[in-house]
Amino acid sequence: MIPKHQEDTRLTQYLNKLLDEMPLSEPSPMLAERVMRRIQSAEIPETPKNPHVGKRKQWVNSFVAIAATMLLMQSGIINKIMHINSGITQITAYIQHLSQYL
Repeated sequence: MIPKHQEDTRLTQYLNKLLDEMPLSEPSPMLAERVMRRIQSAEIPETPKNPHVGKRKQWVNSFVAIAATMLLMQSGIINKIMHINSGITQITAYIQHLSQYL
């Protein structure tokens, strides 16, 4: 196994152990009743009177998303976003090592 994967596996196991050891909080006794009242009082959304307006809005949203993606790709931000994961992994490893000393 690659050392990086071993480290990730150990970190995951450590975090799972911490989660298992956390005390569980009990919900308020009225939680179920409040949720059920809220569900029953929710209004059913009306269907749009003009179905073409919904389609037009979907097209506009699609074009905006495409334009934003193209802009991000051209500016190189997508590449930076893709490499954030490795930075987060390094930070978690650093925190893990630091927590072992505390």
